[in-house]
Amino acid sequence: MSVNLIKTPKAPQSGYTPCACRDCMDTTVSSDWTTPELCTECTDAGCEPGQSESDAYECQRDDAYGA
Repeated sequence: MSVNLIKTPKAPQSGYTPCACRDCMDTTVSSDWTTPELCTECTDAGCEPGQSESDAYECQRDDAYGA
């Protein structure tokens, strides 16, 4: 009888996450739900990922601040 003691790493789970842009309130589908990604609109606008208030990056979308 043989026992396999090698643990295979679990594949990242994809799913809905908040957009990684600091000021965006949209959701997106990330390939790993523990690591948010930018939504399509923020990617197209050239936004940078950032989740904390100390991040200097603001949302670059035309509709970001109710304009």
